[in-house]
Amino acid sequence: MSQSIKVVEKDEKHVRLLFDGYDRSFLNSLRRIALSEVPVLAIDDVVMLENTSPVYDEVVAHRLGLIPLITPVDKYPLPEDCDCGSPSGCPKCRVMLVLDAVAGEEARTVFSGELVSPEDPDVKPVSPTIPIVKLAPGQKIKIEAYARMGRGWEHAKWQAANISILKPYPEVTIKKAKVGQEAAGIEEVCPVDILKVDGGTLQVTDEPKCTLCMECVKAYPDLIDVKEKEGSFFLEVESAGAYSAPILVYKAVEILQRQLTELASKVSE
Repeated sequence: MSQSIKVVEKDEKHVRLLFDGYDRSFLNSLRRIALSEVPVLAIDDVVMLENTSPVYDEVVAHRLGLIPLITPVDKYPLPEDCDCGSPSGCPKCRVMLVLDAVAGEEARTVFSGELVSPEDPDVKPVSPTIPIVKLAPGQKIKIEAYARMGRGWEHAKWQAANISILKPYPEVTIKKAKVGQEAAGIEEVCPVDILKVDGGTLQVTDEPKCTLCMECVKAYPDLIDVKEKEGSFFLEVESAGAYSAPILVYKAVEILQRQLTELASKVSE
């Protein structure tokens, strides 16, 4: 079977690919790697210099850790791959961010946009409007935070993708194109509205949109059949923001290729 890859949808946040002629287990490995193996930056160490807010230090630190950070591609290694050998890391494998906020005469909310890195301006929160803490008049919070690379299987804060879905390509077969009263209601039974009767002819308007729910087959088994197309799958990935979605998929492919190469080497030994 010939193999092909088609980009169906693509933007910075989301990518949808159609794989034809690929094994399900291979693509499922790619899906899982996009979720749990692609390393990104997240805050892992917080130094509270001052906190007079009503929120406990531990809660503030937890909130900071869950703020997704834009991660420069191939700039920071994983701690175990850094040559510093230090458990606390070094400027090569971690980046410092600071937060220094005070409320004047009115209460205010401190947002993620106030979290900045004096070491690497490229490292910053994906969104500047994530609330961190609310300060009453005169209250202050001053923090040093250190971000390092990590992977989703360690903690959800290092998860590079919000979603990573593998879906079989649906193959909808019309058994009887010319229909009459026996097809009454078939348009309404489809939850994604891809079935249409036009001039007595039953048509499928958007086959890839089918969710394989099989409702049409249950209701009209003599008119229509739905099955998975062998070897064809949609891979849909939504980035959490550290990387663009296309780069995230590319990094996942790199990791899978490296893992397969290492496996082949060990087996050959």
